Amino acid sequence: MKVKVLNIIDEKTFKGIATTLKKHSVYGKYVTVHKKYLVDSCGQKLNVGDEVEITSSRPISKRKKWALKV
Repeated sequence: MKVKVLNIIDEKTFKGIATTLKKHSVYGKYVTVHKKYLVDSCGQKLNVGDEVEITSSRPISKRKKWALKV
């Protein structure tokens, strides 16, 4: 899954946001849906705004269950 780096929390964690288009069930109009993920950065240097690929992993903490795809 591709996400955009939204915020760098510390050297191991960043917050990513994924955007998708979903069709509204009643009106038929397309709506942008955003989902935020806490991602383990595996020690790589990232900048805000970078597009990265993530994959699911074992639970690292309570909310962090995603890691950078190597």
